[in-house]
Amino acid sequence: MKRRLYIDFDQGQKVEGKVSLVLRGAGQFDYKAVIDPGTKARRRPAVVSEGCGSPPSCLRVSLDPSAPGAAKNKFMFPFWPHRRPLPGGESGRLRIGDGRSIRVGFDMKLDPSYDTPIHAMLHFQIVQPGLPKGVRPKPRAKQGGGPVIALNIVPHSKRKNPSQDFEEFILAVRNPNARKFVWFDTRDKSVLFHGEFRKGQWNKLIVQATSAKLPGGQLGGKIVFWLNGRKVLDRTAMWGFSPKHYAVSDAMSVELGAYRTADKKGRQTVYFDNISIDR
Repeated sequence: MKRRLYIDFDQGQKVEGKVSLVLRGAGQFDYKAVIDPGTKARRRPAVVSEGCGSPPSCLRVSLDPSAPGAAKNKFMFPFWPHRRPLPGGESGRLRIGDGRSIRVGFDMKLDPSYDTPIHAMLHFQIVQPGLPKGVRPKPRAKQGGGPVIALNIVPHSKRKNPSQDFEEFILAVRNPNARKFVWFDTRDKSVLFHGEFRKGQWNKLIVQATSAKLPGGQLGGKIVFWLNGRKVLDRTAMWGFSPKHYAVSDAMSVELGAYRTADKKGRQTVYFDNISIDR
């Protein structure tokens, strides 16, 4: 493993621009947020100096109730993009099935006023996108891709802990045999781990994933998850989609932010700090 990226938001970074929402990096490259139509936030994504776990600064991302007609809302920052240049060049590119590992570390806090989402909400994802515009899929290629490894907040209807001081979460994968949640716990094929966060408290998360070819021709590999310094998951799982059979890219990105199903009432604010990428 080699450290490729570390950003603690203490180097004068700012989130700028009404459309692109560019986070100015520490001399490496810019992080442009992906934004879905209908996304609203009075407190736009910003590098702030209040409520940070390791002062002076951290990144705040907020979502307000959705605009009418919106299907989903998103402010996601691709800290390790699948197309743009990377620190250190192409040797750091994250590709499905290449046999290599990536370790993503970040600190995260849910605001004390965070509303439990009504359905889907994620704050971290390794996403496998579809094919670029203009690229034709192979004959009989199936649809696939999306958040192949993700940290999702459990929706209100599936909560087990009734306390409003906590939010439950899952670490989940996506593959040809696991695409949907029913229970939002380990009864679902896609769910590897179920836990909870106390709102207003900082948490240190590390996700390490290896993408390789498994017996039988499937894609996947070992996934290890540390929560606040404790290893809580270490297993091999199927994750991702083969570009040979699905209309997907082989290059993937690592994104942090807030991405949810449209919510007419919900307000959620999340903070991030000390983001690292090792390859």
